[in-house]
Amino acid sequence: MARALFMSMAGPILYALFLRRTAWSWTLFSARLIWDLPKASEPTTIPPYHISLILRSATSGFLLVVLWEFSNAAFSSFVAQEPLKSGEPLTSESRDPNGSLLNGLNSRKEVSKKFAFWELYLISSQSELRRMSIFSDIDRAGGATWTQVMQACLAMIEGVRNRISDFENPQPAPTQQQQQPNVQSLPRLSAPLRQESVLTNSPAPTNSRERIESTVGTVTKSLGQSRPSQQPTLSLSPRAKKYLGVARDRLLTQKQQEAVSPAGFTATVNYYLMQFLRSQFGGPFRQTYRRRVCAVVLGTRYSDLVAIVDAVESLTCLAEASLKEDPFGIVCKDVPLLVRTFVNSITGTRAFAQRLAIHWTDVDFDERSAGGREVEDVEIVVEALRKGLRTLLTSFGNYAFDIGLGVGEVNLARRVAGMEDGG
Repeated sequence: MARALFMSMAGPILYALFLRRTAWSWTLFSARLIWDLPKASEPTTIPPYHISLILRSATSGFLLVVLWEFSNAAFSSFVAQEPLKSGEPLTSESRDPNGSLLNGLNSRKEVSKKFAFWELYLISSQSELRRMSIFSDIDRAGGATWTQVMQACLAMIEGVRNRISDFENPQPAPTQQQQQPNVQSLPRLSAPLRQESVLTNSPAPTNSRERIESTVGTVTKSLGQSRPSQQPTLSLSPRAKKYLGVARDRLLTQKQQEAVSPAGFTATVNYYLMQFLRSQFGGPFRQTYRRRVCAVVLGTRYSDLVAIVDAVESLTCLAEASLKEDPFGIVCKDVPLLVRTFVNSITGTRAFAQRLAIHWTDVDFDERSAGGREVEDVEIVVEALRKGLRTLLTSFGNYAFDIGLGVGEVNLARRVAGMEDGG
């Protein structure tokens, strides 16, 4: 209702000053195509706050706001629905459920990819039959279904470290060598360049052509080696400088002299610039720490937060369930890779968040405050990785050395996951 009231107050002024004349001309042009109307070039004059304009603005503004809110609510409720149909994943009705799932995980369309990772998480955590089909499908083109699912999830997780590496070590843009077209040169008008040393004295000219070349060369070298003309500079005598200093001291105070000095002018500009950045109008120009960290860790143009968390939780659930549901034991050999990837992602993300320099436009950042460098979205990813790492260590801790994890790797993983130290 408040938005409708605002539209009823601002709408008449905007319409009367900016929109009414344009709307009148377009309406009149369209109407003349059908009816024979008098040639009225100007609309009638009405005050901005005419009662009819206020009523129409209030009604139109209210209906427009209702349309916005209804569309937003409908879209949000539709997108928030789980990718299920009759309680089963959407790909269950496909002729090749695993193939359809893999196509979604490797899709280039962001929406399809995000929903595919969401469906994978639901399969990993709720559907035993689909999990067993993923473990049992080993004859698929391109590798076993579990291998392709793991590669898609690890690519999403390792994308965090790749973006951090690209941000800290930007690659120079490749230079494209432009191919010069072969142009037929004009016939040579002068003698070819001499091959002997240029430091030795030139031989005396013997004919008229050589004498002309020698004369032109001498004049050219004299012009090139001549000193440039001295530019006249404005210099004051010591007496004039003395009088200028006396006049400056009498006309300007010490603070005024400091203000008009280069250092004072720079300080004044910086002060007003900081005030502008702290205002609500400077918000779009501030490169805050939170925005920069999220852009690197979670990606741009669209955030991969939900997809990364779904990938981590899907791998964790599938690995944990493989202890009972994997008939061929293909998952256990990949557990060391999962543990190392989780550990590297956690340590790399935290280290980057600590060493990222604060941009000079982030005027409100306070590192001494509680949680100064803790960003909620980044902490969600780190906590999901730590939770998955704890699950892997708990489920496969008794077989860690048999599946290829060393003592140092296990101890490091336990420390990163927040578990007690152990062998």
